[in-house]
Amino acid sequence: MSKYTKEFKLEVVQDYESFNVGYTALSKKYDVRRSLLRKWIYGYQCHGSDYFEKRTQIYSAEFKLSVLQHIKDNHMSPIRAAALFGIPAFTSILQWQKLYNTGGVAALMAKPRGRPKMTKPKPKIDKPPKEMTQEELLEEVLNLRAERDYLKKLQALIQEKQLAAKTKPH
Repeated sequence: MSKYTKEFKLEVVQDYESFNVGYTALSKKYDVRRSLLRKWIYGYQCHGSDYFEKRTQIYSAEFKLSVLQHIKDNHMSPIRAAALFGIPAFTSILQWQKLYNTGGVAALMAKPRGRPKMTKPKPKIDKPPKEMTQEELLEEVLNLRAERDYLKKLQALIQEKQLAAKTKPH
């Protein structure tokens, strides 16, 4: 949650515009960092009061690249670019620059978030043996042998445990 409300931000920006007060005086009056004031003012000048609306957005690689190109072409600061393009945090642009410098355009692609979805195993449909291929028949035989051996081992362990319980002195 934001420390400052939309109404407070609008009040500060309107105070700046109506009284033509400098950043330092405004910063002292409202007890807000100058860099934050500049961000609010730039954003308001570019987008109006909509700039202060809460929004969550996922940016495409093309958009990120166009922002970085605009910064380079116009020798613009990330703070001004964030205000111009309506990006809430200029640090996002700094992160994009870092990613681009290390990995190029591919690094700007959105990465899937969260855990990958579980895939349900395909239900095995039993075919009659006459309809099965040689490979399917071989796989079936190997699975049945493994199941038989497992059940034999389980039965042996159960008998061993029962025998041990009978011979154990109370």
